[in-house]
Amino acid sequence: MKSSFLQSPKTTFYGNSAHHYRDLKSHTGFTLVELIVVILLLGILSINVGSRFFGNNSFSDRKVADELVEAIRYAQHLAMSRAASDTFKIVTTSSTYSVQNSSSTAVNNPNRSGDYTITIPSNTSLSATSVSFNGLGKPTPDTDTTITVGSSFTITIEQETGYARY
Repeated sequence: MKSSFLQSPKTTFYGNSAHHYRDLKSHTGFTLVELIVVILLLGILSINVGSRFFGNNSFSDRKVADELVEAIRYAQHLAMSRAASDTFKIVTTSSTYSVQNSSSTAVNNPNRSGDYTITIPSNTSLSATSVSFNGLGKPTPDTDTTITVGSSFTITIEQETGYARY
């Protein structure tokens, strides 16, 4: 005769001992140690990510650097498209930059209405300089020129080609 213990549908054998299904279900889930470790890791990650978004000027510095490189390339393009008839220059001050012709008049801005004089946000600064481009796109002065944007970026205008990069 068979034992009623062996015929029970809710009994499973693991090794030499018998466990019921309801016993296995009561042991599922995360331990307290696992939960605390995950919460600590999420806290450390959120502090690290939060510091990048709040109280950091690198985003506005990056935007100004991108737009200034665009303006430098535009001034070079204007000088090359007019051949040797006119030079164009980029002029930066601590709070503005502009694209100007040889008579120091700001040119029209193709992206916005008005002239190409841009005031940068107050939490960003520029180093003051002036770079002219001739009909071949070569910059004057005839050296590598650097423009510092805030504390994060340095734009370099190459001596021979006038290529602007940071």
